[in-house]
Amino acid sequence: QFKKFLMEHPSSVIPPVLLSARNQWNFVPNEVGGKIGVLNIVGAAAIVDGQHRVGGYIALHEIEEEVREVPFILMLDLSLDQEREEFVVVNTSQKGVPRALSVFLEGSDEAIVAWELNEDPASPFFERITRTTMGKGHLFALQSVAKQIKELFKHGGLADLDNDRKVDFTERYFQIISDALQNEWADIEKLVDDGPGRRGFQFKLLELTGLVVWCTIGATIFHRSFSDEIGMNWENVSRLVREVSAIDWAKEGQYAGRTGLAGARVMVQDMERLLPAESGSSDTEE
Repeated sequence: QFKKFLMEHPSSVIPPVLLSARNQWNFVPNEVGGKIGVLNIVGAAAIVDGQHRVGGYIALHEIEEEVREVPFILMLDLSLDQEREEFVVVNTSQKGVPRALSVFLEGSDEAIVAWELNEDPASPFFERITRTTMGKGHLFALQSVAKQIKELFKHGGLADLDNDRKVDFTERYFQIISDALQNEWADIEKLVDDGPGRRGFQFKLLELTGLVVWCTIGATIFHRSFSDEIGMNWENVSRLVREVSAIDWAKEGQYAGRTGLAGARVMVQDMERLLPAESGSSDTEE
């Protein structure tokens, strides 16, 4: 995997490998007391951190016959106990970048749309999406929303819409949902500072399961309501939302214990049964 990364990102800055000299790599200054010199290498140093990176460099050389310079930091005169201590410190104190922030930095169209839903004051999800850690006022992590945005716009010409229109369509769609399920959407009021937070939710609507459900069924609703030539028939979207929303959203109701993708799949199947048969054609509007 790291070999693949090196090939695909030849200009990326790679964190240095951490080595222990074990008296096999010795610094020889050009002049007495100098800080510039050479390393006299007589045997193998020990890799304290960076084994996988080294393996990637080796694979790149052996498989692709490509040579790269390998940045490293060399620690001198460590005992074995000190090596162990350094290894433990490096491998227990490092903290990876949260997945939500990684998705944001990658800058996919879905991530851009998802973050705009958080930033736009007109959005039903204004300040409810996080790109770092989940706070009390948050509903979803950015990567979860981005994944479902891709699902929502997967059919036909909808996938080719620009990001601004995807933001607009998503906001209008979930506003329609919030209007159709006002009692269930009221769970959002529990996110205030002195409220019970997500643990106090009575319904699945604003949980990740609800987001997955509505984006999955939404792909069908959008597909049945959108025309490349004319746009989205929002009257038809509203009609279909009202039809399919008539399932049990209570957390302790019919779908108690049904969570995540598996739970959402069961709920979507029941919603699909509520979809009315398609009519031949309908006028659409932006």
